[in-house]
Amino acid sequence: MAQSKDKEENPLDIDGSNFNPDMYMDCLLKCATLKQVMDKEAEVVTQSQFLQSEMQTLVYENYNKFISATETVRKMRTDFKIMQEEMNKLSENMNKITSFSTEISDSLRDSGNNVSRLCGTRQLLDKLQFLFLLPTQLNKAIVDGRYADAVHDYSHAQRVLQKYGNQPSFQSIQTECSEIIYGLKKTLRERLLSPDTSASELAQCVSLLRQLQETDSSLQDIFLSCAESRLDQHLQSLSSMVESIDILEWVEKCNSTLLADLGIVISCYHEMFQDKDSTNIPDFADKIMLQVFHLFEEVVKRPDNIGTDILVRGLDKFFRKLQAMTEIISSDTMSNKAVDVVIQCINHKATIQYLSIQSQFKDSLTKVRQSLASKGSETTDLKDILNSLQVYLMQKVQASLLDLMAFLQNNLSFGLKPWCAKAVADTCWKVITETMVNLSEMVKKMAYLQTSNNIPFQLLLILAKLCLEMQESGVTTLHTHLLKLLEESAPGLTVEKRDTNSIMVHLSTAAQAALDSEVVFIGQTAAQMLRVSVLARDWLRAPEPRGPRAVCRRVVETLAGADSAASQLFPTSMKPSSDSSRRTIWSRAPSSFSPLNRIFSERIEVFSPAGADRAALSNGALKVALKALVECVRLRTFGKHGLQQLQVDVHFLQQRLSCMGNDERLLNALLEDALASAQLRCVDPQLMEPSIVDIICERG
Repeated sequence: MAQSKDKEENPLDIDGSNFNPDMYMDCLLKCATLKQVMDKEAEVVTQSQFLQSEMQTLVYENYNKFISATETVRKMRTDFKIMQEEMNKLSENMNKITSFSTEISDSLRDSGNNVSRLCGTRQLLDKLQFLFLLPTQLNKAIVDGRYADAVHDYSHAQRVLQKYGNQPSFQSIQTECSEIIYGLKKTLRERLLSPDTSASELAQCVSLLRQLQETDSSLQDIFLSCAESRLDQHLQSLSSMVESIDILEWVEKCNSTLLADLGIVISCYHEMFQDKDSTNIPDFADKIMLQVFHLFEEVVKRPDNIGTDILVRGLDKFFRKLQAMTEIISSDTMSNKAVDVVIQCINHKATIQYLSIQSQFKDSLTKVRQSLASKGSETTDLKDILNSLQVYLMQKVQASLLDLMAFLQNNLSFGLKPWCAKAVADTCWKVITETMVNLSEMVKKMAYLQTSNNIPFQLLLILAKLCLEMQESGVTTLHTHLLKLLEESAPGLTVEKRDTNSIMVHLSTAAQAALDSEVVFIGQTAAQMLRVSVLARDWLRAPEPRGPRAVCRRVVETLAGADSAASQLFPTSMKPSSDSSRRTIWSRAPSSFSPLNRIFSERIEVFSPAGADRAALSNGALKVALKALVECVRLRTFGKHGLQQLQVDVHFLQQRLSCMGNDERLLNALLEDALASAQLRCVDPQLMEPSIVDIICERG
């Protein structure tokens, strides 16, 4: 708030309310050059013209709106006058109609009351006659077997008997009718429990008992209890067959016994108990089907039933029967569960697929690891191994996707369903995703455990390149292949656009982890050699140098081996250095190695992320190794010959390592830092002539 207030009170703010033009011009002429003043004038003129144009546009627009609003108001006044006249006429007509209706009602009121009174008397006499004849009619209907007529007559008279049953004239009629109806209920129950009664007669008996206020719960409980006992026997039989027969035989047995009997039970229930709101039969069916679904899941998960053909055939027969059961039960839960069963089978098959791919790919990596450990990188074509692994992985995934398309066959009851096609598309993408994520996790795990598990660094390079290849083209190829399969198997299916960013991130992260691990491993291996050689030597009493030490050759061999392996898989982004850049750096004066110069030198990030090219990998390992050399040198005290021996070693490393395509500036900076540190730690800092160093290195 304070800043905005100061800005408004600033007399030099051209947009503020307290703007002072004279003060602004004085300040501008004092502080700005002629060109800046002219530019400011042009800017102010442009802004003024723009504001004038905007103001004219707003004036024209507001004028047009005002004219339009005026015309609209004038038109509304005319329309309202016409509507007011019509409403007045309508009100007059309604008043006339109301008065005429009142006069007619008054003239017919007395006649209407007399007619209503006579009609009521006639209806009362008819009811009384019906009540007095009711016991005789009930007995006659029962003797003739017309139970429905007897129940209908009794229900028709029940309300009157309950209301006036305490009257002496009606009490005897009510008592006699109750005795007759009690006998009728007994007869209907006997028919209900009789095994000779047909389904239609059972339904009629139940309906009549319900009309006679008989509770449905007792009838339903008896019926469902007997049915559940029989269905439990089928469940036990099917449970015992889970481990002994395949899914196709089990489904056929289930359809012909348990589900067939369940359909008969439900049909009879609906026929006898005409109560659509009852929850007994859905609960009963859900209880039985829950056990059936559980048994079916156990059958599907058996190892003998992992074959796609037999699984699809068994699932198709089971789904057809479930659809028929859904029509009988009329339950949304059953319909949804039938769909869930198919989707669960598709997901289960997809899970088996990518777990199989994972297991087989691990076996392939184990063979590659053993081959690299036994042969090494000199005699092994890493590019060929990479191609074989990539082709193997792509073929396995594509075969899994094709296998899942078996669920979309046209002859299947669920093959043409949109939800099935969507489920197959989702599970296929899940196979691709899980395979790539598993590859990434496997690579990251191997990268983190590289040192402890003695994993060859060549394998890390292969896996890093594999992740990069899958990121660059593999995932896109698999996605395109999936769309082609779906188009052939499910024409017209609208496939959702898949987000590949997460997969790309996983693959990129895994590749980076593998490259970083390889660089650190090679760098630390060479660094350990240099560290031991520097710390174990007495540099103060060292003899006169005769040649580079053996550890320098081993370091060069280690870095050269890693560079050779990287050159087979990764391109070289750095141009080879010219001969002029490879001349020795040791001819400079010792003052060039001063601490002040090193303060302003470019800072070297030792453990930065490794790039995916040969030069970056070589430079990464080189930084780790030579930085260790620098730090170890700073811990030692050198004599004259010790310094000269280090000069020979550094020159040898500079000659050999520059041939590998390393960054000359980086290499020279680290080696220069090592030699400079030795000079600072030397009691007699005298370097040899470069020509002598060259002769010693060539002779050594």
